[in-house]
This record gives sequence, C-alpha cells and structure tokens, in this order.
Amino acid sequence: MPKAAILAYHSQNIAGDETRNNDHVALAADLEALHAAGCRFVSLATLMDAVFAGRAQAPDAPLICLTFDDGCDFDVRTLEFPGHGLQTGLLQIMEAFVKRHGKHAQPGLHATSFVIASPEARRLIDSKSLFGAGHMSDDWWRKADAHPMMAIGNHGWDHNHPDLEEEHYPRGGFEQIDNAEHCHSQVLRAAEFIASKTGRKPRFFAYPFGESSAYIREEYFPARGHEHGCLAAMGTGPGLVSDQSDRWNLPRFVCGRDWSTPAELLAVLDLKPPH
Repeated sequence: MPKAAILAYHSQNIAGDETRNNDHVALAADLEALHAAGCRFVSLATLMDAVFAGRAQAPDAPLICLTFDDGCDFDVRTLEFPGHGLQTGLLQIMEAFVKRHGKHAQPGLHATSFVIASPEARRLIDSKSLFGAGHMSDDWWRKADAHPMMAIGNHGWDHNHPDLEEEHYPRGGFEQIDNAEHCHSQVLRAAEFIASKTGRKPRFFAYPFGESSAYIREEYFPARGHEHGCLAAMGTGPGLVSDQSDRWNLPRFVCGRDWSTPAELLAVLDLKPPH
C-alpha cells in the first residue's frame, strides 16, 4: 500500500508573506516540493479507494490529499486581505500549478473545501473572527463542487463555534456532539443545506477543531451512512493514513502546526527532497 497523507490548510490564515505565516504562500511552495519529491496528488475519494479498497494505481508513489477548512471565500477567490494585500485564491494557486507543469503532470490534483452550512453562523464568525467583509459566502459552492479540482465537504451546521451563543450543548468543539439529536443537527442538517446549494450531499466530513465524541465516531457515522452520505470523516490528529486508520477519524497534518516550510513538510512525511 502506498504512503498516504491528508494535508489541511486554512485560507484565512494570513499573517505575513512567508510559508510560516501564510497558507496561500505555503500551498504554492508545498505543491512544488511534493511534486518534485515524486508524490501523486489525489482526491479524497481516490485515496479511500487506494487505502481501504486496495485500488492504488501507482503503489510506489506517495499519495497526497489537499483539504481546506472553514470554507472562506479565499479558498476560491483572489481577494484583498486587510494589512497583507491581494491574496491568490487556493484554487487559483492549484490552477497556476497545472498551467505551469501541464495537465498531465498531476492529473489527480484536487482539494476538498469543508464549509460551514449555517448562513447565520458564517455571518457571526466572519464578523467576530475575521473582519466582517462577507468572505464566508456560499454563492461559490455549486461552481466549486462542479470544478474538476474541487469538491465541497461538510464542516458541520455551525462549527459549534465559540463565537456563537450556547444552545443545547456547550460551544467549542464536537466532543459535545454526543447523541443522535445533536448529530442530526450538526451533520445531516448541514448536508441537506449544502446539497440545496450544490445539488448533492458532501461525501466527506471534517470535525471542527479536529475534535469528536466517541458517539459520533463509533455509532452515528458508521450506522447512519444512508442518511448523511459520507464515505469518511477526518480529524486533525497528525499521522499517515493506512488501512488501519479509523475511517471516521482519519488523521491530517495541519499547515502551520505540523510544518511551516516545504522542507519541514517533507520531513514530516518522511520523504527525501529531490537532488
């Protein structure tokens, strides 16, 4: 089985113009480094086939999946970020890579953008945690989900974000989402809203803050696939993906936390830099 890893980026993580403090700069540099190291970029669906069904097309090439968390407009749009100027959208960075290397260099290059469903939650998070410019919209979801290099994933109804008022359980993560009613509210309600925008339910879920309860991992997701439609869910515990990984809590390496330069990323993945 090939070595496999899922990488997580946040397009709102912009505090400078270096790989260590700007996920846009980091993604552009990481694409080049991983390509030069012989990695093969694939979608999450392809990774699942390779790891859990044994259908790897190139078993010797390390497989890399890209994921973007929170669904900010910076995922797909080139926009001004206060204090740091114009930022090339993450999708546009991927498109520039293809233009530079040709469409056959990495034919599986793909990213999943995990979006927060609730319009009101996005409005409040944008106003409290970003800068209130309306950069957590949903008017791009359908086009992004239809793009050959992107898919829309489920990041919960409202992220259970601490910026929001407490409702039926404490705010701050998905460890509190520990019964069928709460899961229905955060997962299925979100999937149905996202489907109303894109035309289909997302096939993958990412736990907000990487946290999850035993109930959602061990009972809800495995038993309710006919409702939520997900093939897998992922946290943010660092590690490679293997056939021994928990399908409902897949590991991910997070940009800025687990690496801050392309060299550090190659080291984390135990890959040798090209000569």
